[in-house]
Amino acid sequence: MASLTIDVDLPPGGRITSYSRFEDGHGIEVDWPLPERCRCEKCGHEQTAQIEFKTTPQVIRDLNIWDQPSFWIYQAPFHRCGRCHYRQHIIPPFKRKDVSYTYRFEQFVLRSLIGSTAEEVARRLGISAETVERIVENHLAEDRQIDPNRVITDIGLDELSLKKRHRLYVTLMTDLSDPARPQILAVERGKDYKAALKCLDRLTEKQCQQIQTHRVDMGSAYPAACALRLGKSRPVTDRFHVAKKFNEQVDTQRKKITREYKANLNQAARKVFRSQMWAFRRDPQSLSAEEKQALEALFEKIPILKALYQVRLRFKEIFDTAPDRTKAARWLRELRQQCQDLRLDLKPFFETYDRWKTEILNTSMPARRVPPWKGSTTRPG
Repeated sequence: MASLTIDVDLPPGGRITSYSRFEDGHGIEVDWPLPERCRCEKCGHEQTAQIEFKTTPQVIRDLNIWDQPSFWIYQAPFHRCGRCHYRQHIIPPFKRKDVSYTYRFEQFVLRSLIGSTAEEVARRLGISAETVERIVENHLAEDRQIDPNRVITDIGLDELSLKKRHRLYVTLMTDLSDPARPQILAVERGKDYKAALKCLDRLTEKQCQQIQTHRVDMGSAYPAACALRLGKSRPVTDRFHVAKKFNEQVDTQRKKITREYKANLNQAARKVFRSQMWAFRRDPQSLSAEEKQALEALFEKIPILKALYQVRLRFKEIFDTAPDRTKAARWLRELRQQCQDLRLDLKPFFETYDRWKTEILNTSMPARRVPPWKGSTTRPG
């Protein structure tokens, strides 16, 4: 029997007591130090804690382990007041009251909303869209205070849209100083200049001066707010926004290229074609041998589609491997010329690139703490 060890973050004082499979996920039994004294919420009487436990275990959602949901399981404690006999639940340090998920799961949901919607995130995580919206509302209702002694070197400002075609927008400010563990700093209603300033104003003047880079989209609101508050910070256009602009143009070209070919297919052939287009959009390393073979067969029928495919892969490779901004700029010039030679009309993207060249190339510069492509918002090309 082989054993396997994994690292699991727990709040200070938290302890794992056992592990088991839980439905299609992982069940982790936990406990934590209980208070020695409690004050009654009803009558205000304070006394030595009189701890009792519910007979049924409490199960709450936590972060995924190996792409499978994990759940924390514990016996819910409560204190019974000696004066009025009111039963008062003792809330664990890793969750808020009246919810069935951890604080860090909330943070993960908020980060997942970047470039997505409540319905899409809910579907991916196996939760309801109402739960996603409730998480956002809880963070909006909080008067979140940032520790003035916290050292913040890199931040990100993103907009969240809870529903498609609805004006339910939220601005999210994230601490990216440790890219492996981004932390939510502030959440404000709206996606405009004022919302960005409200987030930035939660930082002290000293913290604003310490920030070295800020990751924003290619709109006007967030860059302007950061320019006003973060005088020493270097603007960086988030890779997700760059990749999204590029892939939109690739997709437009793909539709033009395949329109005539698709029109001559019968219903069964169209179904096969749709699966090939799904493979076209995915990372080649994730494709099976059969999928790769089917894609190559399609490229033999439509050679220009293969050229477009290779351009898309080359674009991703540039941002993954460019050692500095100078080489990134040269490689992008070469890619633009290649597109022109192949008569692939990606002009709208390169016009965007010309307008935001400095910020986009900052994405490709090596940095001590911020990798070229931010993992929390990466989308498959």
